[in-house]
Amino acid sequence: FCCFIGHKSLVSVFFSYARQDEDLRNELAKHLKILERQGIIDTWCDRDIQAGSERAIEIDERLNEADIILLLVSADFVASDYCYDVELKRALERHSHGEARVIPIISRPLDWQNTPFGKLKVLPRNEKPITQWDNRDEAFYDIAIGIRRSLEELFEAQKQKQVNLYRALLKLGYRQQARLFRRAIASESVAAFLIHGLPEHGQRWLLNRLIVQYLPENLNSKDVVIGMTRLTRQTTVNAFWRELGGRVGIKKRKLTPTEVADGVYDWWRTQDVILVFHHVEESPEDAIQRMIEEFWIPLAQRVQYPGTGDRRNKLLMFLVDYEGKAEDWELPFVEKLDAAWKPHTPIKTPEIQEFTENELMDWLDGEYSDLPPELTHGIDDKVEEILDISEGGIPELVLIEICDQCGLNWYEEKDKWLRL
Repeated sequence: FCCFIGHKSLVSVFFSYARQDEDLRNELAKHLKILERQGIIDTWCDRDIQAGSERAIEIDERLNEADIILLLVSADFVASDYCYDVELKRALERHSHGEARVIPIISRPLDWQNTPFGKLKVLPRNEKPITQWDNRDEAFYDIAIGIRRSLEELFEAQKQKQVNLYRALLKLGYRQQARLFRRAIASESVAAFLIHGLPEHGQRWLLNRLIVQYLPENLNSKDVVIGMTRLTRQTTVNAFWRELGGRVGIKKRKLTPTEVADGVYDWWRTQDVILVFHHVEESPEDAIQRMIEEFWIPLAQRVQYPGTGDRRNKLLMFLVDYEGKAEDWELPFVEKLDAAWKPHTPIKTPEIQEFTENELMDWLDGEYSDLPPELTHGIDDKVEEILDISEGGIPELVLIEICDQCGLNWYEEKDKWLRL
């Protein structure tokens, strides 16, 4: 049971059976009821079809959505054209593509080894049909335990799929921004960056990706994350500095930028520090300029003084614009790194653009072995489909669609993936 703790959604279980085996199906459903009560599975069979529904259409929909497909195998099952030619065929197709897991259950004796499902692992144990057990409760218990083990394997596979997809997504797009970031941190331990673009362009994803991908040793850094809405009016500037100061451990009602910088400096002397200011687009340009001039520049210059602390400790600041307004700012940012660049001068990374067809194609080709078959089957058509649904490659819409096609929910996953 512990393997299922924390799973987000029910596993859909579909019963495929002949009408003559309905009593056996009903008995098996009773033995699986504990998994339903534990919130692990949701079972479905054709008896659940509501009056007035199109029988064939609903069966087809449920079969295509199922995570586990149980085949109650008997001579009647094999003799049924619908069970054998329709449900079994589609179930094995989904099994071969890794979209579902098919588990044959030998209900009554028959010659099943040479059937299309003959190579699959069957239940109960020792391939002994249910009707040949002296105690059928023992047979159903054995089947239930086997299904529980399959669920454990399914959840472990799902976890690995999430890990593999996350690692692959870290390599999709944003090459110009990543290249500039790498160059800056390779030569200096102190730097500030502006991340900017239009809405839904994955600014927060890019921010976290840069840290995870290029500074994995800094994942235990001291983080300060602030929303810049407090700087929208002059009357709230004091509240902004009070919040920022409070986050660095300074308890004082009225703080100056210098006092806050002192608190950050004290942190930096013993550990890495990452400052993140989200939604800078909601602040006036002159407010951002004052924050840079009165807080960041003196802090960055102080950290650069010889003998002031462990120069290996990193001090990084990120200004994140989610509306694309920073593109028109005339602040003293640098867009290219040269010999004249000083770490106290913030770096304006390239504006985030839509993912291109070539970027998606190269990504799918390069990460082929780590991506699920849902994404790698028919790559040309898949790229076209993703671009169409994402309105021409809008990054966050692309990420949402990729997760959706892999059976994952982007909004649930990003809560785990995005730290800052």
